[in-house]
Amino acid sequence: MSARSDESLASEAARRRRELREEQGRHATTRALLESANRLLLTVALCDRLADPRDFDLIVGMGQVVNARGSIDWARVDALVEVLLDERPHLAAPRTEAPWRPGSTALQWMQAET
Repeated sequence: MSARSDESLASEAARRRRELREEQGRHATTRALLESANRLLLTVALCDRLADPRDFDLIVGMGQVVNARGSIDWARVDALVEVLLDERPHLAAPRTEAPWRPGSTALQWMQAET
């Protein structure tokens, strides 16, 4: 190979490494935004079941209910909330006479088929 060809390959490799680092940065940003959105969704969904929905993340952890693709497994959330409330009933949200469930209404709206 010629020196020109080696130089061309080296610059191509350097360009590809830069592109990879940029893409990894975009991926990290997207992952952080998804985690933030999931935390917000979970808070809304649990506001009628837990006095402080943040307790779920502190005690159980988001990692227990989010799959590898970043989606929340809502059936797992329900099961873990039941276990949490069985073990720590003092964390339950107070019962109200309101005709609606604050978290479930918002969650149903977000899951509506279009």
